Amino acid sequence: MKIDYVDVLSKVSDKLYQSGIDVMQTASRLIPANTFCIANLDRVNTLVLNAFNRDKVILTEGLVVANEESYCALVTEKAKGPLVIENNMTHPLTKDMPATQFVGGCSFLGVPVLTPNGQIFGSLCAFDDRYYRFEERDVELLLSLSRFFTDVLALDESVAQLQTAQAQAMRALEEKDNLLAVLSHEIRTPMNGGLGMAHLLRSTELTEEQRNYVSVIEDCGEGLMEMLNQILEHAKIASGKMSLESEPFNLEECAEQVMQIHSFEAGKKGIDLRLSIDDKLLGNYEGDSLKLRQILINLVSNAVKFTEQGEVSLTIERADRPVRDDTVWLSFSVCDTGMGIAPERRDQLFRSFSQVHDKSIKCNYGGIGLGLSICRQYAELMDGTIELTDSGPGGSCFTLTVPLRMQHGCHASNAV
Repeated sequence: MKIDYVDVLSKVSDKLYQSGIDVMQTASRLIPANTFCIANLDRVNTLVLNAFNRDKVILTEGLVVANEESYCALVTEKAKGPLVIENNMTHPLTKDMPATQFVGGCSFLGVPVLTPNGQIFGSLCAFDDRYYRFEERDVELLLSLSRFFTDVLALDESVAQLQTAQAQAMRALEEKDNLLAVLSHEIRTPMNGGLGMAHLLRSTELTEEQRNYVSVIEDCGEGLMEMLNQILEHAKIASGKMSLESEPFNLEECAEQVMQIHSFEAGKKGIDLRLSIDDKLLGNYEGDSLKLRQILINLVSNAVKFTEQGEVSLTIERADRPVRDDTVWLSFSVCDTGMGIAPERRDQLFRSFSQVHDKSIKCNYGGIGLGLSICRQYAELMDGTIELTDSGPGGSCFTLTVPLRMQHGCHASNAV
Protein backbone atom coordinates (compact mmCIF):
# COMPACT_ATOMS: atom_id res chain seq x y z
CA MET A 1 0.00 0.00 0.00
CA LYS A 2 1.33 3.34 -0.98
CA ILE A 3 1.36 5.98 1.79
CA ASP A 4 1.50 9.60 0.77
CA TYR A 5 4.34 11.58 2.39
CA VAL A 6 2.00 14.51 3.11
CA ASP A 7 -0.28 12.20 5.10
CA VAL A 8 2.77 10.91 6.98
CA LEU A 9 3.83 14.46 7.91
CA SER A 10 0.28 15.24 9.02
CA LYS A 11 0.28 12.19 11.29
CA VAL A 12 3.70 13.17 12.65
CA SER A 13 2.37 16.65 13.39
CA ASP A 14 -0.61 15.19 15.26
CA LYS A 15 1.69 12.91 17.23
CA LEU A 16 3.97 15.80 18.15
CA TYR A 17 1.01 17.88 19.31
CA GLN A 18 -0.15 14.98 21.47
CA SER A 19 3.40 14.69 22.81
CA GLY A 20 3.19 18.37 23.72
CA ILE A 21 -0.02 17.69 25.65
CA ASP A 22 1.73 14.84 27.45
CA VAL A 23 4.64 17.14 28.33
CA MET A 24 2.12 19.71 29.59
CA GLN A 25 0.69 17.05 31.88
CA THR A 26 4.21 16.29 33.08
CA ALA A 27 4.73 20.00 33.73
CA SER A 28 1.53 20.00 35.78
CA ARG A 29 3.14 17.39 38.01
CA LEU A 30 6.47 19.24 38.24
CA ILE A 31 4.87 22.58 39.06
CA PRO A 32 2.62 22.30 42.13
CA ALA A 33 -0.17 24.49 40.70
CA ASN A 34 -3.81 23.41 40.45
CA THR A 35 -4.68 24.18 36.82
CA PHE A 36 -2.80 24.30 33.52
CA CYS A 37 -4.20 25.19 30.12
CA ILE A 38 -3.31 25.66 26.47
CA ALA A 39 -5.36 28.45 24.90
CA ASN A 40 -5.80 29.69 21.36
CA LEU A 41 -6.60 33.36 20.77
CA ASP A 42 -8.11 35.27 17.87
CA ARG A 43 -8.94 38.97 17.80
CA VAL A 44 -12.14 38.46 19.80
CA ASN A 45 -12.13 35.28 21.86
CA THR A 46 -9.96 32.87 23.80
CA LEU A 47 -10.55 29.13 23.35
CA VAL A 48 -9.24 26.67 25.93
CA LEU A 49 -7.83 23.79 23.84
CA ASN A 50 -6.66 21.61 26.73
CA ALA A 51 -7.01 21.97 30.51
CA PHE A 52 -5.56 19.99 33.43
CA ASN A 53 -7.06 20.43 36.92
CA ARG A 54 -5.80 18.83 40.12
CA ASP A 55 -8.31 19.40 42.93
CA LYS A 56 -10.43 22.37 41.95
CA VAL A 57 -11.90 22.75 38.46
CA ILE A 58 -10.97 26.27 37.36
CA LEU A 59 -10.99 25.83 33.55
CA THR A 60 -12.42 23.20 31.21
CA GLU A 61 -11.55 22.23 27.65
CA GLY A 62 -13.67 23.97 25.04
CA LEU A 63 -14.33 27.00 27.23
CA VAL A 64 -14.67 30.20 25.16
CA VAL A 65 -14.39 33.64 26.76
CA ALA A 66 -14.06 37.13 25.35
CA ASN A 67 -10.47 38.40 25.31
CA GLU A 68 -11.31 41.28 27.65
CA GLU A 69 -12.27 38.67 30.28
CA SER A 70 -9.37 36.31 29.57
CA TYR A 71 -6.27 35.94 31.70
CA CYS A 72 -4.61 34.19 28.77
CA ALA A 73 -5.20 37.27 26.62
CA LEU A 74 -3.42 39.38 29.21
CA VAL A 75 -0.26 37.41 28.43
CA THR A 76 -0.38 38.35 24.76
CA GLU A 77 -1.92 41.82 24.94
CA LYS A 78 -0.51 43.35 28.14
CA ALA A 79 2.74 41.50 28.85
CA LYS A 80 5.71 41.48 26.47
CA GLY A 81 6.99 38.23 27.94
CA PRO A 82 6.01 35.81 30.68
CA LEU A 83 3.35 37.20 33.02
CA VAL A 84 3.57 36.25 36.72
CA ILE A 85 0.78 37.34 39.08
CA GLU A 86 1.18 36.46 42.76
CA ASN A 87 -2.36 37.43 43.74
CA ASN A 88 -5.07 38.11 41.15
CA MET A 89 -7.22 39.87 43.75
CA THR A 90 -4.66 42.66 44.20
CA HIS A 91 -2.78 42.77 40.88
CA PRO A 92 -3.66 45.89 38.82
CA LEU A 93 -4.29 43.84 35.62
CA THR A 94 -6.72 41.39 37.21
CA LYS A 95 -8.31 42.84 40.37
CA ASP A 96 -11.13 44.56 38.46
CA MET A 97 -11.66 41.90 35.74
CA PRO A 98 -15.03 40.12 35.77
CA ALA A 99 -13.18 36.86 35.18
CA THR A 100 -11.47 37.18 38.58
CA GLN A 101 -14.78 36.52 40.33
CA PHE A 102 -15.27 33.44 38.11
CA VAL A 103 -11.75 32.07 38.64
CA GLY A 104 -11.54 32.97 42.32
CA GLY A 105 -8.45 34.02 44.21
CA CYS A 106 -5.25 32.52 42.80
CA SER A 107 -1.72 33.04 41.59
CA PHE A 108 -1.09 32.96 37.84
CA LEU A 109 1.70 32.26 35.33
CA GLY A 110 1.33 32.70 31.58
CA VAL A 111 3.71 32.57 28.59
CA PRO A 112 2.82 33.36 24.94
CA VAL A 113 2.83 30.81 22.13
CA LEU A 114 3.88 32.29 18.80
CA THR A 115 3.48 31.02 15.26
CA PRO A 116 6.64 30.47 13.16
CA ASN A 117 6.29 33.96 11.65
CA GLY A 118 6.00 35.62 15.07
CA GLN A 119 2.22 36.05 15.20
CA ILE A 120 0.25 35.29 18.36
CA PHE A 121 -1.24 31.80 18.48
CA GLY A 122 -2.18 31.68 22.14
CA SER A 123 -0.68 31.06 25.55
CA LEU A 124 0.24 28.46 28.15
CA CYS A 125 -1.13 29.32 31.57
CA ALA A 126 -1.06 27.98 35.13
CA PHE A 127 -3.42 28.87 38.01
CA ASP A 128 -3.19 27.96 41.70
CA ASP A 129 -5.91 28.67 44.24
CA ARG A 130 -3.40 28.19 47.08
CA TYR A 131 -1.28 31.06 45.73
CA TYR A 132 1.76 28.99 44.78
CA ARG A 133 4.73 31.32 44.19
CA PHE A 134 5.96 30.52 40.67
CA GLU A 135 9.73 30.28 40.43
CA GLU A 136 12.11 31.05 37.57
CA ARG A 137 12.44 27.35 36.72
CA ASP A 138 8.66 27.17 36.32
CA VAL A 139 8.77 30.05 33.86
CA GLU A 140 11.61 28.40 31.92
CA LEU A 141 9.71 25.13 31.75
CA LEU A 142 6.63 26.78 30.23
CA LEU A 143 8.80 28.82 27.84
CA SER A 144 10.49 25.63 26.63
CA LEU A 145 7.12 24.05 26.11
CA SER A 146 5.96 27.16 24.26
CA ARG A 147 8.89 26.89 21.86
CA PHE A 148 8.00 23.23 21.31
CA PHE A 149 4.46 24.18 20.31
CA THR A 150 5.85 26.82 17.95
CA ASP A 151 7.85 24.08 16.22
CA VAL A 152 4.70 21.94 15.98
CA LEU A 153 2.88 24.89 14.42
CA ALA A 154 5.74 25.26 11.95
CA LEU A 155 5.28 21.63 10.93
CA ASP A 156 1.52 22.16 10.66
CA GLU A 157 2.14 25.13 8.41
CA SER A 158 4.50 23.09 6.23
CA VAL A 159 1.96 20.28 6.00
CA ALA A 160 -0.74 22.75 4.97
CA GLN A 161 1.52 24.19 2.28
CA LEU A 162 2.41 20.70 1.04
CA GLN A 163 -1.27 19.72 0.97
CA THR A 164 -2.04 22.82 -1.08
CA ALA A 165 0.84 22.10 -3.45
CA GLN A 166 -0.24 18.47 -3.69
CA ALA A 167 -3.81 19.46 -4.53
CA GLN A 168 -2.52 21.78 -7.24
CA ALA A 169 -0.28 19.02 -8.60
CA MET A 170 -3.20 16.58 -8.63
CA ARG A 171 -5.32 19.09 -10.53
CA ALA A 172 -2.48 19.60 -13.01
CA LEU A 173 -2.12 15.82 -13.38
CA GLU A 174 -5.84 15.45 -13.97
CA GLU A 175 -5.72 18.20 -16.57
CA LYS A 176 -2.78 16.44 -18.22
CA ASP A 177 -4.71 13.16 -18.27
CA ASN A 178 -7.69 14.93 -19.81
CA LEU A 179 -5.42 16.54 -22.39
CA LEU A 180 -3.89 13.16 -23.24
CA ALA A 181 -7.35 11.67 -23.65
CA VAL A 182 -8.36 14.49 -26.00
CA LEU A 183 -5.10 14.23 -27.93
CA SER A 184 -5.59 10.48 -28.15
CA HIS A 185 -8.96 10.92 -29.80
CA GLU A 186 -7.88 13.79 -32.03
CA ILE A 187 -4.67 12.07 -33.18
CA ARG A 188 -6.09 8.58 -33.57
CA THR A 189 -8.88 9.66 -35.91
CA PRO A 190 -6.68 11.14 -38.67
CA MET A 191 -4.00 8.49 -38.13
CA ASN A 192 -6.52 5.67 -38.55
CA GLY A 193 -7.78 7.42 -41.64
CA GLY A 194 -4.27 7.72 -43.02
CA LEU A 195 -3.47 4.08 -42.29
CA GLY A 196 -6.75 2.99 -43.85
CA MET A 197 -5.98 4.91 -47.02
CA ALA A 198 -2.47 3.39 -47.09
CA HIS A 199 -3.97 -0.11 -46.84
CA LEU A 200 -6.39 0.71 -49.68
CA LEU A 201 -3.55 2.12 -51.74
CA ARG A 202 -1.59 -1.13 -51.27
CA SER A 203 -4.51 -3.04 -52.82
CA THR A 204 -4.18 -1.10 -56.08
CA GLU A 205 -1.68 -1.68 -58.87
CA LEU A 206 1.62 -0.18 -57.71
CA THR A 207 5.20 -0.30 -58.83
CA GLU A 208 7.76 -1.83 -56.51
CA GLU A 209 8.99 1.65 -55.60
CA GLN A 210 5.45 2.80 -54.79
CA ARG A 211 4.88 -0.30 -52.61
CA ASN A 212 8.01 0.60 -50.68
CA TYR A 213 6.61 4.10 -50.13
CA VAL A 214 3.32 2.64 -48.86
CA SER A 215 5.23 0.33 -46.52
CA VAL A 216 7.07 3.31 -45.04
CA ILE A 217 3.74 5.11 -44.50
CA GLU A 218 2.24 2.05 -42.80
CA ASP A 219 5.28 1.39 -40.63
CA CYS A 220 5.47 5.02 -39.50
CA GLY A 221 1.73 5.22 -38.80
CA GLU A 222 1.66 1.98 -36.84
CA GLY A 223 4.79 3.03 -34.94
CA LEU A 224 3.17 6.32 -33.98
CA MET A 225 0.01 4.52 -32.86
CA GLU A 226 2.04 2.17 -30.70
CA MET A 227 3.96 5.10 -29.23
CA LEU A 228 0.71 6.93 -28.45
CA ASN A 229 -0.75 3.83 -26.80
CA GLN A 230 2.33 3.43 -24.59
CA ILE A 231 2.32 7.07 -23.51
CA LEU A 232 -1.36 6.91 -22.61
CA GLU A 233 -0.89 3.63 -20.75
CA HIS A 234 2.08 5.06 -18.84
CA ALA A 235 0.05 8.16 -17.90
CA LYS A 236 -2.82 6.00 -16.68
CA ILE A 237 -0.51 3.95 -14.48
CA ALA A 238 1.27 7.06 -13.14
CA SER A 239 -2.06 8.66 -12.19
CA GLY A 240 -3.07 5.58 -10.18
CA LYS A 241 -6.11 4.90 -12.36
CA MET A 242 -4.99 1.46 -13.40
CA SER A 243 -6.92 -1.33 -11.68
CA LEU A 244 -6.60 -5.10 -11.67
CA GLU A 245 -9.33 -7.25 -13.22
CA SER A 246 -9.99 -10.94 -12.57
CA GLU A 247 -11.79 -13.22 -15.01
CA PRO A 248 -11.53 -16.81 -16.22
CA PHE A 249 -9.25 -17.49 -19.19
CA ASN A 250 -7.56 -20.42 -20.88
CA LEU A 251 -3.79 -20.38 -20.48
CA GLU A 252 -2.99 -22.15 -23.74
CA GLU A 253 -5.35 -19.93 -25.79
CA CYS A 254 -3.82 -16.80 -24.24
CA ALA A 255 -0.27 -17.93 -25.11
CA GLU A 256 -1.22 -19.00 -28.64
CA GLN A 257 -2.86 -15.63 -29.31
CA VAL A 258 0.36 -13.89 -28.27
CA MET A 259 2.45 -15.96 -30.66
CA GLN A 260 -0.08 -15.66 -33.48
CA ILE A 261 0.06 -11.86 -33.31
CA HIS A 262 3.78 -11.99 -34.10
CA SER A 263 3.73 -14.80 -36.65
CA PHE A 264 3.62 -12.49 -39.69
CA GLU A 265 6.52 -10.28 -38.55
CA ALA A 266 8.58 -13.32 -37.52
CA GLY A 267 7.83 -14.99 -40.86
CA LYS A 268 9.08 -11.96 -42.79
CA LYS A 269 12.41 -12.24 -40.97
CA GLY A 270 12.59 -16.03 -41.19
CA ILE A 271 12.44 -16.42 -37.39
CA ASP A 272 10.88 -19.49 -35.79
CA LEU A 273 8.31 -18.97 -33.04
CA ARG A 274 8.15 -21.74 -30.44
CA LEU A 275 5.58 -22.19 -27.65
CA SER A 276 6.17 -24.68 -24.84
CA ILE A 277 3.71 -25.24 -21.96
CA ASP A 278 4.04 -27.83 -19.24
CA ASP A 279 1.13 -30.26 -19.78
CA LYS A 280 0.36 -30.21 -16.06
CA LEU A 281 -0.43 -26.50 -16.33
CA LEU A 282 -3.00 -26.72 -19.13
CA GLY A 283 -6.46 -25.50 -18.23
CA ASN A 284 -8.35 -22.43 -17.07
CA TYR A 285 -7.20 -19.82 -14.59
CA GLU A 286 -8.57 -16.64 -13.01
CA GLY A 287 -6.62 -13.42 -13.32
CA ASP A 288 -6.12 -10.30 -15.39
CA SER A 289 -5.60 -12.00 -18.74
CA LEU A 290 -5.50 -8.67 -20.60
CA LYS A 291 -2.52 -7.39 -18.64
CA LEU A 292 -0.83 -10.79 -18.74
CA ARG A 293 -1.27 -10.92 -22.51
CA GLN A 294 -0.04 -7.33 -22.90
CA ILE A 295 3.18 -8.13 -20.99
CA LEU A 296 3.80 -11.22 -23.12
CA ILE A 297 2.99 -9.35 -26.35
CA ASN A 298 5.53 -6.69 -25.42
CA LEU A 299 8.23 -9.21 -24.52
CA VAL A 300 7.71 -11.29 -27.66
CA SER A 301 7.52 -8.14 -29.80
CA ASN A 302 10.88 -6.96 -28.45
CA ALA A 303 12.38 -10.39 -28.97
CA VAL A 304 11.23 -10.52 -32.61
CA LYS A 305 12.32 -6.92 -33.18
CA PHE A 306 15.89 -7.48 -32.00
CA THR A 307 16.37 -10.94 -33.50
CA GLU A 308 17.58 -11.26 -37.09
CA GLN A 309 17.88 -15.03 -37.28
CA GLY A 310 17.14 -18.08 -35.18
CA GLU A 311 14.09 -18.26 -32.96
CA VAL A 312 11.93 -16.66 -30.28
CA SER A 313 10.39 -18.96 -27.68
CA LEU A 314 7.74 -18.61 -24.98
CA THR A 315 8.03 -21.24 -22.22
CA ILE A 316 5.44 -21.56 -19.44
CA GLU A 317 6.40 -23.54 -16.35
CA ARG A 318 5.47 -23.91 -12.72
CA ALA A 319 7.47 -21.54 -10.51
CA ASP A 320 9.03 -22.98 -7.38
CA ARG A 321 6.71 -21.21 -4.96
CA PRO A 322 4.03 -22.69 -2.66
CA VAL A 323 0.38 -22.94 -3.72
CA ARG A 324 -2.04 -21.09 -1.44
CA ASP A 325 -5.84 -21.02 -1.74
CA ASP A 326 -5.82 -22.55 -5.25
CA THR A 327 -3.24 -19.96 -6.36
CA VAL A 328 -0.26 -21.22 -8.35
CA TRP A 329 2.85 -19.32 -9.40
CA LEU A 330 3.65 -19.54 -13.11
CA SER A 331 6.78 -18.37 -14.90
CA PHE A 332 6.61 -17.12 -18.50
CA SER A 333 10.06 -17.04 -20.12
CA VAL A 334 10.52 -15.25 -23.44
CA CYS A 335 13.91 -16.09 -24.95
CA ASP A 336 15.49 -15.12 -28.27
CA THR A 337 18.66 -15.62 -30.30
CA GLY A 338 19.12 -11.92 -30.92
CA MET A 339 21.83 -9.41 -30.15
CA GLY A 340 21.55 -9.54 -26.36
CA ILE A 341 21.93 -6.63 -23.97
CA ALA A 342 25.28 -5.14 -23.03
CA PRO A 343 26.09 -5.62 -19.31
CA GLU A 344 26.71 -1.89 -18.80
CA ARG A 345 23.22 -1.09 -20.08
CA ARG A 346 21.20 -3.63 -18.11
CA ASP A 347 20.59 -1.27 -15.20
CA GLN A 348 18.51 0.87 -17.59
CA LEU A 349 15.99 -1.93 -18.12
CA PHE A 350 12.43 -1.27 -16.90
CA ARG A 351 13.07 2.49 -16.54
CA SER A 352 10.59 4.86 -18.14
CA PHE A 353 11.78 6.47 -21.39
CA SER A 354 15.01 4.50 -21.21
CA GLN A 355 16.49 2.47 -24.05
CA VAL A 356 19.25 -0.08 -23.58
CA HIS A 357 20.68 -0.18 -27.10
CA ASP A 358 23.06 2.32 -28.67
CA LYS A 359 22.00 5.09 -31.06
CA SER A 360 22.55 3.16 -34.27
CA ILE A 361 20.37 0.30 -33.07
CA LYS A 362 17.67 2.69 -31.80
CA CYS A 363 17.54 4.36 -35.19
CA ASN A 364 16.95 0.98 -36.82
CA TYR A 365 14.31 -0.23 -34.39
CA GLY A 366 12.63 2.89 -32.99
CA GLY A 367 10.62 2.99 -29.77
CA ILE A 368 10.44 5.40 -26.83
CA GLY A 369 11.52 3.09 -24.01
CA LEU A 370 8.18 2.66 -22.23
CA GLY A 371 7.33 -0.96 -23.05
CA LEU A 372 9.39 -2.69 -20.37
CA SER A 373 8.51 -0.02 -17.82
CA ILE A 374 4.82 -0.70 -18.39
CA CYS A 375 5.47 -4.46 -18.19
CA ARG A 376 7.14 -4.06 -14.81
CA GLN A 377 4.28 -1.93 -13.45
CA TYR A 378 1.72 -4.41 -14.73
CA ALA A 379 3.66 -7.28 -13.13
CA GLU A 380 3.84 -5.48 -9.78
CA LEU A 381 0.13 -4.68 -9.99
CA MET A 382 -0.46 -8.43 -10.36
CA ASP A 383 1.81 -9.11 -7.31
CA GLY A 384 4.40 -10.62 -9.64
CA THR A 385 7.90 -9.90 -10.88
CA ILE A 386 9.65 -9.51 -14.20
CA GLU A 387 13.39 -9.69 -14.74
CA LEU A 388 16.14 -10.31 -17.23
CA THR A 389 17.21 -13.86 -16.41
CA ASP A 390 19.80 -14.36 -19.16
CA SER A 391 21.56 -12.27 -21.79
CA GLY A 392 24.65 -12.67 -23.89
CA PRO A 393 25.90 -12.87 -27.47
CA GLY A 394 23.49 -15.75 -28.08
CA GLY A 395 20.38 -13.81 -27.08
CA SER A 396 18.31 -12.71 -24.11
CA CYS A 397 15.67 -14.19 -21.85
CA PHE A 398 13.06 -12.29 -19.81
CA THR A 399 10.98 -14.10 -17.18
CA LEU A 400 7.63 -12.99 -15.84
CA THR A 401 6.46 -14.70 -12.64
CA VAL A 402 2.88 -14.14 -11.48
CA PRO A 403 0.33 -15.83 -9.22
CA LEU A 404 -2.88 -17.07 -10.87
CA ARG A 405 -5.90 -18.69 -9.30
CA MET A 406 -6.62 -22.14 -10.73
CA GLN A 407 -10.08 -23.09 -11.95
CA HIS A 408 -11.49 -26.38 -10.68
CA GLY A 409 -10.35 -29.26 -12.84
CA CYS A 410 -7.09 -27.60 -13.89
CA HIS A 411 -4.22 -30.08 -14.19
CA ALA A 412 -1.95 -27.76 -12.15
CA SER A 413 -4.03 -28.41 -9.07
CA ASN A 414 -2.61 -31.93 -9.00
CA ALA A 415 0.99 -30.78 -9.32
CA VAL A 416 3.20 -31.25 -6.31
